[in-house]
Amino acid sequence: MERRDPWELAVHGARAGLLAGLALGLVEIVASAVLRGDPRLPFDFAVAILVGPEALAAAFPVAASVALGTVIHLLLSVVFGAAFLAGLALTFQLSARPRLMLLYGVLFGATVWEVDFLAVLPVIAPGLTGQLDLATQLWNGIASYCLVYGPVLAAYVIRVRPGELERWWLTDDEGVA
Repeated sequence: MERRDPWELAVHGARAGLLAGLALGLVEIVASAVLRGDPRLPFDFAVAILVGPEALAAAFPVAASVALGTVIHLLLSVVFGAAFLAGLALTFQLSARPRLMLLYGVLFGATVWEVDFLAVLPVIAPGLTGQLDLATQLWNGIASYCLVYGPVLAAYVIRVRPGELERWWLTDDEGVA
């Protein structure tokens, strides 16, 4: 049995998104440093969506890139985390088994990556679509979203189980001791 309090789901979605966003950001920084020798790339790329391709230039201020890139990344992570929990609640899957929840996380991560980078990015920032090589797209993109972001969202839901009632058979009058 599940309880779907919108505020509780939004709060847990934001927490899950923040946690998953931090994990994703760390993996993207490491992958960028290893693959391109540029740990700034995730920040620069996030900023370039708003500012334009000039944010990818070495002359762009590091502090501005890191600050604005972090804000953009974490805000989107929180929004997507809330969307993940809302989707689970709407489909009555908040109490799904752990393996199924992990599968949902992987599929959600793949969907977020696909929608963000293959559908939305070419529309809002067409100048950025050809800026990343294949290895960076794989590791900073599809692999990190499917293997880090989505599973961390799922792990949060598995651990916390927001919306799941522990002793659902009791009525409100009986109370929980």
